[in-house]
Amino acid sequence: MKLVTRNLVPNGPGSVKLLPQIEDDLWDAYNLIAVGDTVEAVTVRKIGGRDTERVKLTLEIAVQSVEYATEDSLMRVRGKNQTKNEYVQIGQYHTLELEIKRPFILRKEVWDWPALDRIQQSCDETAANADLAVLLMQEGLATSSSKHGCAMAAYDTALNDFFGRVLDAFLNHVDFGLVQCVVIARPVTGSGLTTAPPAQAHSTH
Repeated sequence: MKLVTRNLVPNGPGSVKLLPQIEDDLWDAYNLIAVGDTVEAVTVRKIGGRDTERVKLTLEIAVQSVEYATEDSLMRVRGKNQTKNEYVQIGQYHTLELEIKRPFILRKEVWDWPALDRIQQSCDETAANADLAVLLMQEGLATSSSKHGCAMAAYDTALNDFFGRVLDAFLNHVDFGLVQCVVIARPVTGSGLTTAPPAQAHSTH
């Protein structure tokens, strides 16, 4: 969802202009618009009797019901018209159809925390475009004898150096401005899961 404009007071009145960009945005809008809100959008109204004419106009309605039609990828918001114009009287019922790529203005008397949180989550472009980074560790082949302490020490040093270089490369190549989730995995060996030796903690901030 794109937040076009915002003019509101937390826990007070105000409005936002929103532009649904994908189908999930309509679901967010469905959970955001409540009875008692007002919604303003461009709509089409049939005018006349025998010679019906379809007129495009902008209406603001006081919401009485909201329907999400998943099969049509649109929302239907029904209520009483609040806009003075020559085609629809104030107080007359009308249904607005909200679709992808068609902006609308939502006004609330009270923008409470759940509504503000949904706006933030839905309109957070960073989260919407966030990537998942996966680091897959392939276990190599190595042999060592428990009778030779020097060999074990050399192996541990080499292993720690290896994981250190892997971590450095990972931090250098991953953009943590976009990546919000990291998966680190290695193949399953034998009958159980194996875990990599812990590397030193590095801060990404």
